[in-house]
Amino acid sequence: MVMAESDVQSKEEGKTMVFIPVGRTLQRPTILPTTCSFRRLYVHVCLFAVVVIVILVLRAISNVRVVFVQYHSSSDTDGELVVLPEKFAVSRGAYCLDGSSPGYYIRYGKSPNLNKWIIHLPAGAWCSSVEDCYSRSFTELGSSVEAPMFRAFNGILSPSESENPKFHMWNMVDFLYCDGGSFLGNRNNVISHKSKKLYLAGFQVFNALIDYLVEHTELKGADQVILIGSSAGGVGATVNADYLRKRLTGVNSLHLVVDGAMFVDNPEQTRQQVMRNIFKNTFYLHNIQGAESIQECTQKLPGDDQWQCLQPTFFYKHLFTPVFFLNSLHDAWYSKNAMGVNCPFSTCSQSDINILDQHRSSLLSRASSILQSLQDGIYLTSCPVHTMTMNKRFSSQLSEGGISPQNALMKWYFHQVPNYTFVENIDFRKATAVCKLDS
Repeated sequence: MVMAESDVQSKEEGKTMVFIPVGRTLQRPTILPTTCSFRRLYVHVCLFAVVVIVILVLRAISNVRVVFVQYHSSSDTDGELVVLPEKFAVSRGAYCLDGSSPGYYIRYGKSPNLNKWIIHLPAGAWCSSVEDCYSRSFTELGSSVEAPMFRAFNGILSPSESENPKFHMWNMVDFLYCDGGSFLGNRNNVISHKSKKLYLAGFQVFNALIDYLVEHTELKGADQVILIGSSAGGVGATVNADYLRKRLTGVNSLHLVVDGAMFVDNPEQTRQQVMRNIFKNTFYLHNIQGAESIQECTQKLPGDDQWQCLQPTFFYKHLFTPVFFLNSLHDAWYSKNAMGVNCPFSTCSQSDINILDQHRSSLLSRASSILQSLQDGIYLTSCPVHTMTMNKRFSSQLSEGGISPQNALMKWYFHQVPNYTFVENIDFRKATAVCKLDS
């Protein structure tokens, strides 16, 4: 029997084709984990970090090069800052006001003067109240952190042979003044003020700096040492000079130079006690009576009068070290800050001039014992300046017909005149006429 073509087609359309894999089961498709994406991100981050590190290293190398060039261009003439290691300073209780380690600026000498040293205690007034000390602790007058890496050395510290012919090849050290108490403070307890700790330990700072210089430089083998103090540093140098002589037992010659530090209490001229209050408040705030170097003076005085030992002219009678004083009879700092005379020198009123001339007479009276000494010297100019050894005034003739502080000091130090004295005793109005006030 023959089927029609339409019948065959209808039968085949009724059948369904089904494919069944042998030995396998069907599973739901899964999404691959994102490990690959995270790995790529990690690689990118690492590459970025490497690039940043390379840039920082290159910048650091560039900065090192700048510092290296600066060191070579500056260190031959300027003083370079040396901050004491923290462990060394802490073991001696030596701190700046803010608790940082003290330091000094140094420029080494040259042959044949490698065993000759000048140590300078700089100016900077005092902090005579807790608030004053707190304010100073944020500056280089209270913190080595704020101190510049280099300090210009001028005057008697100058490396210039023409400006400083006798001392330019000596070892030069300029202490960082960061204690606020003329390197004499001896307060054991820390003061807390406005959530900040304050350390008043100037005498420990002085000792630690000397210790470090003896251990790490050739100061221990020094033959000649000149201790110089300017203004507030002059107070500390006066009181610490004999103590330093005991510390440096091998030194053959130690001399003291006191520059612009003949501070005296003269309340009768202004009916005020400004200088007395500054010294008295500083003395007791910093517990200066506890400093070993001042006790020969203080032990002979009642407690309320011991502050007077901060006056170099008062302490002088206890001083053994040969000393040369340089001072103005019309000291510019003293006139303004202690006597309230702040007029331009050429336009001072007659009442101001009377105060200045009275102070000149009083200062000459206080200096009488120095003037009579057979070993010590003094340079008293009438020009209204303050300090002279660390600036261009040192080698300048301050007044017409006068002598420079440098020449005066050299006459005394090199024994051309054992007790050399220069006293320019003229009144203030005449002084302004003959003095070179731009010096």
